[in-house]
Amino acid sequence: MLEKNNTAGVAYGLGAFIIWGLLPIYFKELSHVKAMEFLGYRMIWSFVFLIFLLFFRRSLPQFIQEIRQVFTNRKLLLMLLFSAILLSSNWLVYIWAVANDNVLQAALGYFINPLMNVALGMLVLGERLGRIKLLSVCLATIGVFYMIIEGGEFPWIALYLATSFALYGLTRKKILIGAIVGLWIEMLILLPVAVLYLIYLNVFASAEVIDHDSYTLFMLVFSGVVTTVPLVLFTSAARRLPLSTIGLLQYIAPSISLLLAVFLWKEAFTTTHMVAFGFIWGALVIYSLSSFLSFGQKIIK
Repeated sequence: MLEKNNTAGVAYGLGAFIIWGLLPIYFKELSHVKAMEFLGYRMIWSFVFLIFLLFFRRSLPQFIQEIRQVFTNRKLLLMLLFSAILLSSNWLVYIWAVANDNVLQAALGYFINPLMNVALGMLVLGERLGRIKLLSVCLATIGVFYMIIEGGEFPWIALYLATSFALYGLTRKKILIGAIVGLWIEMLILLPVAVLYLIYLNVFASAEVIDHDSYTLFMLVFSGVVTTVPLVLFTSAARRLPLSTIGLLQYIAPSISLLLAVFLWKEAFTTTHMVAFGFIWGALVIYSLSSFLSFGQKIIK
């Protein structure tokens, strides 16, 4: 039974991270749509699709109970508002990055993200880092600074994506409700802003900004599906697999995006990038091995 769970978990995890890795291809198809408009559609249709998922996956009374729990607890609601702002801004920067040929930096951001989680754990939660994990954070920091100094390029996209998603994860860790319900409430909180912005575009924007062909409209609507499906797969994987396995699988998505950026869209991958990524990949190898060995020791004990 455990083996079946692990096999299913790996399949779900692979599905989630492969879809996330291929998302830039989908977003490139919508690069002619303004990033804010795309974000508005993505939030609205994610909200709609999540309703179907919630009714399909759980009983109505349990769903209502979790909704009541959030909206009768001011602190919980404020935390979800904060996490919603973090997530939507992360989405916005990612959409903009893909549309403006910065997929390489976006991939870098998600390579850095696990190490940013470690750094936040140390700085915010006061967690003590072992020497190996501290070494991995230092190596990643050297890689980023090397890119800034040698390349004359401040990787703001990568750093914002890594930091915002790490803060989002930290915030959601403190909110004890299901991942899908939590995401639905986040979309609900931001829904009025998204709707008002799209109404504003329809009333005040020029026709060429909002008049989309049927293919574009379909892709905008379907963005709700491509947003929520990998999340469902990921949550299913997370319930079945140890964190060490999830930690290794998570590098699939940025690896696919990196390959797409360099080989499909011909984004520049210079010597500076090679050295910087070398430091970061070295940090990830050390971090992953450390986590894997720690997990193995716990199993033995």
